[in-house]
Amino acid sequence: MTAIDLLTYVIEGQGDFEGFQNAFFSPKNRASLLSLLSLISTHEKGSPIFEDWARPRAIQIVCEKVHEEMEAAKPDLKMSTKDVTPEFIAGWDINALMEPISQSITPTLTAVLMAATESKESSLKPKGSRSRNRATGRHILSAQIHFLRSFASAKMQIGLACMAWASGASKQLMNVLHHSCLTMSYSSTSAIISALADSSIAKAKLAASHPHALTYDNINISTSIFVEQGPNMMSKVQSGTFAVIYELLNARPEDMQIQPMVENLRKSSPLKLTDCRPSISSLRSYTTQTAVNIAQILLKYVDGFHSQKDDILLQHTPRRPIPKGHKTVFYPLRATTIEEATVEGNLHVHDDVYLVQLDKDPDHLNDMAIPSLNDQLTNARIRGGQILRRKDVTPFDRREVFQLAFGGFHLAMNLIWGILENHRGTLNQTGSLTHLFAILEKTRLGGEHPDYHTLLAALTQILHGLILNAWRTECGYPSLVDFEKANPSPNDILSVAHAIMEKYTVPELHLKAINPKAPLQDLNMDENSTLGSSVNLQTSLADEDSDDVGSDPEDEPISMDLAHDNVILLTRDLLYATELVAAMSAGDFGRIEDILPTLA
Repeated sequence: MTAIDLLTYVIEGQGDFEGFQNAFFSPKNRASLLSLLSLISTHEKGSPIFEDWARPRAIQIVCEKVHEEMEAAKPDLKMSTKDVTPEFIAGWDINALMEPISQSITPTLTAVLMAATESKESSLKPKGSRSRNRATGRHILSAQIHFLRSFASAKMQIGLACMAWASGASKQLMNVLHHSCLTMSYSSTSAIISALADSSIAKAKLAASHPHALTYDNINISTSIFVEQGPNMMSKVQSGTFAVIYELLNARPEDMQIQPMVENLRKSSPLKLTDCRPSISSLRSYTTQTAVNIAQILLKYVDGFHSQKDDILLQHTPRRPIPKGHKTVFYPLRATTIEEATVEGNLHVHDDVYLVQLDKDPDHLNDMAIPSLNDQLTNARIRGGQILRRKDVTPFDRREVFQLAFGGFHLAMNLIWGILENHRGTLNQTGSLTHLFAILEKTRLGGEHPDYHTLLAALTQILHGLILNAWRTECGYPSLVDFEKANPSPNDILSVAHAIMEKYTVPELHLKAINPKAPLQDLNMDENSTLGSSVNLQTSLADEDSDDVGSDPEDEPISMDLAHDNVILLTRDLLYATELVAAMSAGDFGRIEDILPTLA
């Protein structure tokens, strides 16, 4: 009898060998048995035998363990379409969702996926910024497996479905993603969007019961891709209106009463030009902010100044900024097919927002002012509705409750469009925007209203080039590199910036008094023209009535460098646009208010 036969007989034996069997499997022998199994599995001759024996049993053990883990993970991934909230969508993150489950609840499945998705050699290599993100891929695979096992384990699929819907995925693509266990079905996704809309409307109703602002604009949705259109087919584009409710920071109900505002408006006198003049404080503020803008252009392009970027003297001076970290809370409403392109359409939009979607009682809309921030065209139509309804019964019916203001983005967009219109010129006019666009090889800027971001980027490049050239000329050194090596202080940099502002943004041309009865003449002359030939027609009538016989040297024609003067005016206007965009980006409404009189 061999040792193996004896061991087998003891383990399988009954009766007299039961005591030996109990002792063999006693807890105190557990470590010895494990050591024996480990010795066999690692022995050169025993390892193949052990693997042949263990493989089918190991697979069965792993399968049972994965089954237990998958059942345990169901509660953490369970979500139905009715349970989806805006907060869940806002905080949805595939890694944050699946990482705790993979590490704590399904470690066996995670180990299998790691072995299947990455080789041993790859796992030992250091990971860089360009390495494949296998962790996220494994989380997605794991979520697919959970969803394939249970339709209720859908937290990951709900988030991806909303992302695909927001990205404009077609119905066919949504269904393909659903069959791949990546998203919910198209019908389920539609139900989720509807539930989110209901939740948003419910929150908007609550927000509209307190001081709030309203803004809306037109939308155009592509609804048909077919070229041939018939009378009973959908139009290629569906136009409508999209409105948003905003919470107002620190607004008190007593400050939002509409009646005192209306009374003060009736008592007010007509606006005078002097009312639009910027104050001394505003002028000083703009001068300071623009000097910083000019300095920051230098710091951006000359490497040696990077260490001074954070210096307090080279930062913008806050005027009336919003609290640090504050984000305005907003509630989007349902888009409607009502077009706000007419005065009547705007009136219908107001009724749809407050009487239909927000379900407000008209009698409760007559006391509180509602700031409405829109583009200038929408505001003009709202004012048209106010004039049309001026003899109506209640403040809401008269639309007096809507206190209008322009949106900052539309102000910036109209400003740069105006700059383009004023300085466009022609290709042959040196210093015109058309000439500069050609030098920079810019395209798609020839229309009346080009794309905002394209135009702003082109104008910004032009301004930076002009300012850098001014720095090169005014720094007092052969080059900007030499200027940097001189290690100027922030005060020195600001001093040169102020000099650049005075010399390169203020025209030097001073026209004489002209006869107001003479027809205006175009000063947009060729380069070789003189100012005298341009203004003589306007001054001739005044000269004929003059009793002076002698000639005054100051009356001689003044030579004029038109390109230079136009570039100075262009630089001045672009600096205003830069300050407006920078102030909006910083959320400092005080800086915007400082330049509003000048822009007006």
